Amino acid sequence: MNRTMSYLVIGVAVVLLAIGLIFLCGMAGESANIFRLLVSLFLLGTGGGLAFWGGKSLRRSVTLDPENLGDQITRLARQSGGETTLSQAVSALDAPDESVEEALRLLVERGQAYSEYRETRNVYIFPGLREAKMVRRCGSCGTEYSLKEPIYTCTQCGGKVEVVRL
Repeated sequence: MNRTMSYLVIGVAVVLLAIGLIFLCGMAGESANIFRLLVSLFLLGTGGGLAFWGGKSLRRSVTLDPENLGDQITRLARQSGGETTLSQAVSALDAPDESVEEALRLLVERGQAYSEYRETRNVYIFPGLREAKMVRRCGSCGTEYSLKEPIYTCTQCGGKVEVVRL
């Protein structure tokens, strides 16, 4: 159900609740009229039920919004080393496949992720979330050294050693 329908249901619920309260207040000055009491309780119950259902539907539609799902998928990818799959996202977020696919497509369009095919499945990689390894590397021969070693010239060829991100 879309947001417009949720808002409409909530609007009807508010009207029913207001009429139910009017019927209930109308009983205050006179003797107890069982008909007015039953109508009032019916309207209040129906309005309360519709308000609850409309609120739950609205909350679900906001949760399944591609923008919101995109943020949740990004958090999930951060926890799993900068990548996730459609099935991981669907199970972790408890959302329908179509909504998660749309959110992933949106993330790919924005350039926050890209899709890579691995072993019969699509993996979505978030380059901004991947851990970057830093090493010292010789610009001439490509020999790599640990950052812990304070080397500025290559021991193999004498070339300049620079810190690079892998």
